Amino acid sequence: MNRILSSLLMLFLTLFIALPVFADTLVLTHIGAMETKGVKYNQWWYEPQRVVLKGTGSKGANIDVTLDGKFNTIKSSVDDGKWSYDLGTLDIADHSIVVGSGGESYSFVLTVGSPRPADMKGDTKGGLPEAGVLFPIIVLTGLAGILIYFGFKRSEA
Repeated sequence: MNRILSSLLMLFLTLFIALPVFADTLVLTHIGAMETKGVKYNQWWYEPQRVVLKGTGSKGANIDVTLDGKFNTIKSSVDDGKWSYDLGTLDIADHSIVVGSGGESYSFVLTVGSPRPADMKGDTKGGLPEAGVLFPIIVLTGLAGILIYFGFKRSEA
């Protein structure tokens, strides 16, 4: 019985130590109607001139939005951390945008009024796995620890 309790305690400690790694972080989810899926490219293309940025962050946090050097601060929702900022109608041109909160920031160039170049490939990701791979590794490591503990423990006769 003690082995089971100690194994469960080890599993829960592994999960609770890992959870702060996955705390609410700043994520840009939409540029206008375009869903970014949290991907952070250096440049985005968007045809309509009316642009609203949407995202998530820590609950009730200040979200700093800089558009072509003009700085504004908004608050994220205290309920779910969602935020939205209307950039208004932008000129057809490249615009420098920085979104930040706490120690995190994401900067990119938004090209308004033109589609993505035709010769650009759809998948611009590198060979690295996307974020979120750490959590399954931690869980599997905890489970492996439990299996090792019970596998190498000699049964007492």
